[in-house]
Amino acid sequence: MPVQAAGKARPLSERVYESICNDIIKGVIAPGAPLIQEQLAEEYSVSRTPVREALNRLVHEGLATLTPGAGYAATTLTRSEVEEVYEVRKALEIMAIKQFEANYSSLELARLEFLIAEGSACKDAEELFKATRAFHLALAAPASNSFLLKTLQVVWDNPVQRLISHSYQVDEDKLERVAEAHSKIVAAAREGDADALIPLLDTCHEKDQ
Repeated sequence: MPVQAAGKARPLSERVYESICNDIIKGVIAPGAPLIQEQLAEEYSVSRTPVREALNRLVHEGLATLTPGAGYAATTLTRSEVEEVYEVRKALEIMAIKQFEANYSSLELARLEFLIAEGSACKDAEELFKATRAFHLALAAPASNSFLLKTLQVVWDNPVQRLISHSYQVDEDKLERVAEAHSKIVAAAREGDADALIPLLDTCHEKDQ
């Protein structure tokens, strides 16, 4: 499909990148599928140059691979790669929570409760990803280390996070599991008990998948 004309002021390679990125994340381009520059250029009605630039960015971000002699392909995430992403994200969250000893204000707790309700009303994987992202960033938000918080946000904004979320089916059972895990975290947060809250992150990451 042609790249949409919206946002014409942005570089064409940026718009091509977003189109290919979304197609990989949503499964329009299957895991492991070859990403052939000529075919993509024809499909998106652009030249090969912005396609090549977009593919190189996707390789850098982990959504595509480049094999000498074989070319580009959409990433096929392994279980160990998924676990590596969660391991880094969890470590950053723990660092943030320990910094303020899980001492949340009433307003911060209300924000977390609101995000749980918002997540429970999600209709698809993209909505659930956004709600889950917002919950976990709010969980770490009281930390005073701005660099830590920015790094955590960068991890969440890596498109591989969206790819992981879209690889799991979203149904009522899924939404209930996520809400339950998040509710247990907020209960520990209300007690200001970092020692009780932090172990819950392991279960939470499992439910978020």
